[in-house]
Amino acid sequence: MFSLTEEQIAFIENDIKVRGITSPDLSIDLLDHICCVIENELDGYRNFDTVYQETLLLFGEKGLKEIQDETNRLLTFKHYYIMNSTMKISGYISSLMILSGAFFKFNHWPGANVLMLVGVFLLTVLFLPLLFILKFKESAESNRSVALSITGFVAAFLICIGIFFKIMHWPGAQFMIISGGVLLLLGYLPIYFISIYKNTTNKLNSTATVILIIAGVSLLSTETWISGIPRTTSDSFWRGVTESNDLLNFSIQENDKRYEKVAKQLSTDSSSRKSESILQLKSATDELMTYTKKMKAFLISKTEGISEAEAEKIKLDALRTAGGGGLPDILFGEPSSPYSAKQLQNKIESYKQVVEKIAPSTDLNRLNTGNFMMYGKEVSWEQSNFDQLPIALIIFNIIRIELGIIATESAALNQI
Repeated sequence: MFSLTEEQIAFIENDIKVRGITSPDLSIDLLDHICCVIENELDGYRNFDTVYQETLLLFGEKGLKEIQDETNRLLTFKHYYIMNSTMKISGYISSLMILSGAFFKFNHWPGANVLMLVGVFLLTVLFLPLLFILKFKESAESNRSVALSITGFVAAFLICIGIFFKIMHWPGAQFMIISGGVLLLLGYLPIYFISIYKNTTNKLNSTATVILIIAGVSLLSTETWISGIPRTTSDSFWRGVTESNDLLNFSIQENDKRYEKVAKQLSTDSSSRKSESILQLKSATDELMTYTKKMKAFLISKTEGISEAEAEKIKLDALRTAGGGGLPDILFGEPSSPYSAKQLQNKIESYKQVVEKIAPSTDLNRLNTGNFMMYGKEVSWEQSNFDQLPIALIIFNIIRIELGIIATESAALNQI
């Protein structure tokens, strides 16, 4: 085995420093390692310079500088590998959950909202912050790279939070998604293009990345703008909801006046049977209307995150941006739920039996709870009124049911 001369060892030591190795301990370790490799590889056919260059290639494309960077990273950022592994795992899990949630939602399977919410939550609070921290540490020596990391993180964070708000049907979702998209297009892309495109070997990759980002932001923005109900349609719908609610309150007041009028007549009438029928009708109607009123407050409280007392006082117009996340489970799946579609259906049927007993000739078609045909398919009463609908439409349908109850009560009063 050949041995290196003092001049050759000094040359290697100096070259190591020139190549960016500043740590004395690391410099000594590398010098010892390189000398051992060269002495082992030297023979009578190859000279020192050739073997030395071949040895440097063993350290990868970035050479000794990469070892220095990795050493600094380990010394100053001890939890790098843990955070890196956590970032990757959270990224895989969140992506899988979002993809599964979208598939479940497309097939109208239960649990879709939960999967998407947890996926977006993990992506937003775990994956993105860790990615930003790691990228920030890696690019701390370049102002341009730091700016790229910050703008990219803020843009991605706004878009993810906006999507999270959109799934939850909370206000401000569209503003955050559009803001994130604008920042991505006008802030991140120019910096990325300048910093990456200068490298001729990355021109194709950087161009493809820019095109994909622009296309993705454009599609997301388009979906955000067109997925909402047009303002004119929304105004017309809410006018109908408000007018239906006003009509309901008016009908209740009119029936109360009729009860007062009947009560005066009964005070001079000795017919206790008629009086008993009137009281029985009012009691049954009040009980059912109390249930529907509390059901509306309960469902609103679940979607808006407020108390039931606050939900009872909320204005209908405040539900314009509300959604229906989790309502299918409450209305159809949760056994512990105090209010469900089936319970309401049973209470309506019980009320109809009371009315039929008191006033047999009363028309009960306004409270029909049977199946009916929709687009050539038989649909149950529960599905048509509550399944896969936002809270606004569910409240509107309950108001329609309440109007039917009050109209039936009025018709029964005329028959008694």
